[in-house]
Amino acid sequence: MNPIRFAIPKGSLEKKTRAFFERSGIDPRGYADGSRGYRPDLGLAGVDVKMMRPQEIPYMLQAGFFDLGISGIDWYYESEAAANVEDLLDLGIGRVDIVLCVSDQWDDVRSAADLFAKFVDSTGTQPLRIWTEYLNLTEALVRQHTDLEPSLYSPYTRLGVERSGASPVAIFHSFGATESKPPEDGEAIVDNTETGSTIRANGLKIVHKVLEGSTAHLLANRRALRNREKREAILRVRDLLATAAPAAMEEEPAFGHI
Repeated sequence: MNPIRFAIPKGSLEKKTRAFFERSGIDPRGYADGSRGYRPDLGLAGVDVKMMRPQEIPYMLQAGFFDLGISGIDWYYESEAAANVEDLLDLGIGRVDIVLCVSDQWDDVRSAADLFAKFVDSTGTQPLRIWTEYLNLTEALVRQHTDLEPSLYSPYTRLGVERSGASPVAIFHSFGATESKPPEDGEAIVDNTETGSTIRANGLKIVHKVLEGSTAHLLANRRALRNREKREAILRVRDLLATAAPAAMEEEPAFGHI
């Protein structure tokens, strides 16, 4: 059998994932140890490993380019990958909340409903501009609170959609430093936060939790799970990581520090 392909996160989840591997008895060589390579060795027979950004892993699993991966559940939902990707295990690490934020000077906005009412139900010409990396989650939020088709602005022509009739809600594709966009370039953001300190430091406040308590999960391609040999290898990895999952969850702080 060809080795299963396992995508593990590079970036903010890297050190936490390494510590998790170590708790499960894995010695991750070339991972979160100062190495500049992208192909660490976890010492797992029949498993080829590659580092990727967490944002990329769910849709690479969905397309079948990888059999197994670790990513935040926020990116799993954002990628809308559930039809082709199975959520196998909550690792309990890397907890963040996906939140809707506005200026802390807006005393009249204390919820998502307040925000949409302020713009959508007003007669003003200024649209509500929301900056985010989470385009699908943000569009779902708009649809939850309004009956509008939001405009979407992205440099990718297949993504960018400007609705006829000038929609009063515009979603802008952010590539980082999202908290810097208001007030000059936007009225709201949807972003992830661990403690809320960066949000507060930039004069913003949280008015709604789009997704609370997103943690890293072990994910698998559903077709790979239907292959008997690949399934056995995938479940061996899952069972090994499951030995550390309860401890990891106990070590995560309770929600409420934002």
